[in-house]
Amino acid sequence: MVVAATEERMDRRIARLALDRFRVGGFVGTSIADLAGDLGVSKAAIYYHYRSKDALLHRLVDPLLDAIDACIQDHHQPTRTARPLLSAYLAVLLAHREAIPLIATDVAVLNHPRIGPRLRAQNQQLQSLLTAPDTSPSARLRAEAALGAIWRPLIADPPLDLTDPTHQHILVNAAVATLQPSRPSPDGRLVAAAQSTRTPSTRRK
Repeated sequence: MVVAATEERMDRRIARLALDRFRVGGFVGTSIADLAGDLGVSKAAIYYHYRSKDALLHRLVDPLLDAIDACIQDHHQPTRTARPLLSAYLAVLLAHREAIPLIATDVAVLNHPRIGPRLRAQNQQLQSLLTAPDTSPSARLRAEAALGAIWRPLIADPPLDLTDPTHQHILVNAAVATLQPSRPSPDGRLVAAAQSTRTPSTRRK
């Protein structure tokens, strides 16, 4: 039991270090030898827990991708409002926030033969759920912008405090607003179609 607990702790130490090193030096720029050196162990000790650097990457990224898949499955039918899906998507990303930089900024991860296609498929599914039944290019662009409004703040530098529910609500509101088609107002400004056009003087007292 003691040996098993020790091995489990080493497994987590390797994963934690790899996450930090991959975010700083990139997946390609970090070697198993680098990780072993930082931990003060042999490369064989790393390979005992992870058969390859690729397996280690999957250990870090797959939980996030699995959670996104589950989120999509839970919202597999387009709803009248995008808010529930966007709120659930944000909750998933916050729960796996430490892995977001890997899939958002590391080109090697984005182009990974298994991870890359999975990410793109998820993005397309999310777009479809947000835009259905509208499949026009403008609707797809708004959906892409709305998804970006959710995940981009998670990689902001310096980091933003998104533990506050109020801040989370602001993000979701911004994403929902992005989905609304706009039309020109009489003075030339773009106004969301769902936005009220009544002036203060015409609103009910």
